[in-house]
Amino acid sequence: MMNSYFFKDISYGKHERNTIDIHIPYQACSRSDTHGVLLFIHGGGWHQGDKTDYENECTRYLMRGHICASLNYRYVSDNTTIFDELDDIASALETVKLKCAERGYKIDKCILTGASAGAHLALMYAYTSKNKSTVRPVAVCAYCPPVDFSNPNFLMGISGEFEEWKYNILSKCCGVKITKETFGNRDQQNALLKISPISYLTPDCVPSFVFQGKKDELVPYEDACSFIQKLTELNVRNDFVVFENSGHTLDNDQYCTELSRSIISKKR
Repeated sequence: MMNSYFFKDISYGKHERNTIDIHIPYQACSRSDTHGVLLFIHGGGWHQGDKTDYENECTRYLMRGHICASLNYRYVSDNTTIFDELDDIASALETVKLKCAERGYKIDKCILTGASAGAHLALMYAYTSKNKSTVRPVAVCAYCPPVDFSNPNFLMGISGEFEEWKYNILSKCCGVKITKETFGNRDQQNALLKISPISYLTPDCVPSFVFQGKKDELVPYEDACSFIQKLTELNVRNDFVVFENSGHTLDNDQYCTELSRSIISKKR
């Protein structure tokens, strides 16, 4: 990529999906300074998607002087949960730090961003790993993030013949068998709350910026409102951009798209 160092498919772990792309603009600030990295985490329901989904966005922020990275992570399965995906993010950030150091750039912080499942993982990592991550999260920018898995309306647009798939994905995410009939059981609710960002909100959370479609057919808009309200009550810095005309793909409010990009750019 012109005017940047581009490291493609750098391995950060043993699994075939443990790869990351790293973009370092030539015009990045002095090598004597410390830098932040903007880390993109792809969506896809925790079981599909690819880091190349963010190639265009990486280029966009690269042109604004951001060091960017986009990772692949293991998909959830019978043997892989969301917590394993969070471990992948930690390993990926370690690799970003080392690779940037090879070019003389010291990375000491990160901004996490993504959409849908990627937004969820961004929030979870920022809230659970802030004090142990090799690269310290300083902000999280989440597009349509699932924040409360215990809500029976979560994934409300997936019903009928697809309902079994929905509960199968939830089971793999948390590592506990979830069914429609037993969804409200205490053990299952506890397991779902453990993978819900809303469970980890404290006054010490990093600044959190949420971009949500008001007509979202998968992630309840009301969940996002409750999430922002709790952040505000805890005096956690936040911003809430509502895409009034958009569903889960946020494709009907161009002004809001540009506003969200502006917010992210200012976090460097």
